[in-house]
Amino acid sequence: MIKCIEIPGGNEAMYEPDPTLQLFAGHFRLDLQQDREILLRQVVRAFARLPYENLSKIVREAERGRVPEARRDPHEVISDHIRLGTGGTCFSLTATLLHLLRHLGWEAQPILADRPYGPNTHCALLLWRQGRAHLLDPGFLLTEPIPLPQQQPVLVLTSFHQVHLCPHDDGRRLDLYVVSPQGQRQHRITFKTTPVDWSEFVQVWDESFDWDMMRYPLLTRICDGEHIYLRGNRLQRRTLNRVQRQELPPVSLAEHIHRLFGIAPDFVFRALAIWKRRGESYG
Repeated sequence: MIKCIEIPGGNEAMYEPDPTLQLFAGHFRLDLQQDREILLRQVVRAFARLPYENLSKIVREAERGRVPEARRDPHEVISDHIRLGTGGTCFSLTATLLHLLRHLGWEAQPILADRPYGPNTHCALLLWRQGRAHLLDPGFLLTEPIPLPQQQPVLVLTSFHQVHLCPHDDGRRLDLYVVSPQGQRQHRITFKTTPVDWSEFVQVWDESFDWDMMRYPLLTRICDGEHIYLRGNRLQRRTLNRVQRQELPPVSLAEHIHRLFGIAPDFVFRALAIWKRRGESYG
């Protein structure tokens, strides 16, 4: 939490924000003294500017050698974004947003989720507002707090897609479907809405360093209402009404990543060189 300290020689108190929160607020020019609901929305919207990307994860693992040391803490995630334009994958992004929200005084807890390719292969967080749990998923770009449905499905409209959230098992599980421009539904995630403790969260985070998604570049972000998604050298750009796909020439992949996602060119080259040394193909 934000801690209150007494000013020597006076009767007033001042608030000393957490250093990571202070760094984040300074970079995005946020006033930490304003109305907490307004500040909450500003923080989550600013946080959405951090891209989902696994380049920082592959570089950190190569540099440190051991997975526990490869995990970046929230201060490193924010510092790296300011310095390099990076973000992180779902675990580092969720842990960082969780840290910021808790130090703003909000109650928030991590949850795990299943993807079609395996259990506990994704994560998000729950935020309590006015006594009700809200879903935030920075990895899947659900960056506005969504009241957690208990019985009836809800439709969530973003700038680039429609999402159906369908609860079952008395609200203990929440299926997420993405609706295509043609109206087809595709199941993407099943959230388990019971919060997990930090040790379980970290255990799955460590396991994620060995997942298939670490064998090629994987990046996504929202820019001017458009969803930009890159897997390997396959690029997809999506709005509510259209989806465009193309294959990028491997020789210019670093340039495209820098231009589309704002990550420093030298850092992109470093990550791609690691994949190349490991014999991984990304195009």
